[in-house]
Amino acid sequence: MRIDDLPWRGASLRRVVGRAGAATVDLAGVGHRICAFARPLASAEPPVSLVDRARLVAAAGADEVVLTLMRQLHTPGGDDAFTPAAVEVPPLVELLEGAGVFADPASYHQAPRVPDLEWTSRSAIGRPYEHVTFRSPYAPPSSVPGASRYAEQTDNTVAHAWIVRQDGPAPWVVCVHGAGMGDPVIDLVVFRAHALHRQGFNVAITVLPHHGPRGVARFEGSFPSVDVVMNLHGAAQAIADVRAVLAYITARGERAALHGLSLGGYVAAAVAALEPSLRAVVVGVPVVNLARLMRSHTPARNADDPDYAEMFERAAGFEAVTSPIHLGRPATAVRRIYAGRADRLVPTDQVDELVEHWGMDDAAWYTGGHLGFMTAPTARRCLEDALVDAGLAQPHDGRLVAAR
Repeated sequence: MRIDDLPWRGASLRRVVGRAGAATVDLAGVGHRICAFARPLASAEPPVSLVDRARLVAAAGADEVVLTLMRQLHTPGGDDAFTPAAVEVPPLVELLEGAGVFADPASYHQAPRVPDLEWTSRSAIGRPYEHVTFRSPYAPPSSVPGASRYAEQTDNTVAHAWIVRQDGPAPWVVCVHGAGMGDPVIDLVVFRAHALHRQGFNVAITVLPHHGPRGVARFEGSFPSVDVVMNLHGAAQAIADVRAVLAYITARGERAALHGLSLGGYVAAAVAALEPSLRAVVVGVPVVNLARLMRSHTPARNADDPDYAEMFERAAGFEAVTSPIHLGRPATAVRRIYAGRADRLVPTDQVDELVEHWGMDDAAWYTGGHLGFMTAPTARRCLEDALVDAGLAQPHDGRLVAAR
């Protein structure tokens, strides 16, 4: 093969080199950002022990490295990267405003019918699960700005879920994963699906748009990204797909709790505001303002682009359409939030905003970063306490089991 035949050549090569250089510069700033995070810990009130300070700084450092990599991979790098969205924002704002969506965001989200599920038996890490597919209920007409581009960029007309279920009726824990997940091995482990199954629960893990079999590794135009139009459609579709799974559960006469992580926390909290039948909602390291988060994580080369800044300013109202803050407080009184004190991917102010919106005293905080939820006992207790308080679980012989 000649050099000229390689896929990385010309503009593509310049783009790769440019991203590598930007990533190097960003990584070089990690030390400075970690020092800025660590400095206030020495004089914090109440005092933070030396051991906890070391754990927090290490967790923040790991988060910063992950954030740097995600920032470079998920951000368009072309000179006209924001042109399509910039063109679509004004007519989309006009359409939503004219339809009264900004005044009543819930009106954008129609309750889906009970989906027709197709089941395929599979296994992961030697344990069985079922790969479920159904047609996604979110299908805006091509006349909606951005809808055609969203449909072209992804393969999301079919929704996917990983399910581990009991032989008979049982309560459900419906889970919504975070950005970068959507693989059955990772999802089933992170959500402890088989452990919950042994306790007597059904477990369903919905796959977000642009993830797993719906387009993982599609870094251009993926969800979430700095493309505000794609984020609106991606979040709306995620909300619709989760609600479709809940419609199936409700039709079976069974009860459900909802558990979301990070981006999945954004989706789960929004769904909980729209689904009064939910018995409990638990979110970990949750996002509540996706636009603000993506803008804060944008590489300098894009943040300095005037088209980018203008796009975000004109699309400021989009967040009202899908954010849990604007969709209302969940009907269920069983609401739980857990988060990491050293989280560098989702700022603590986003957690605090949801705590206030849900009328809670505080979140359950663990000593760790964004990814610390995977091993934090606080996260596990938060879910278990919610299941008990919702009447979906009860202690039995020293362990928790599903309440039939």
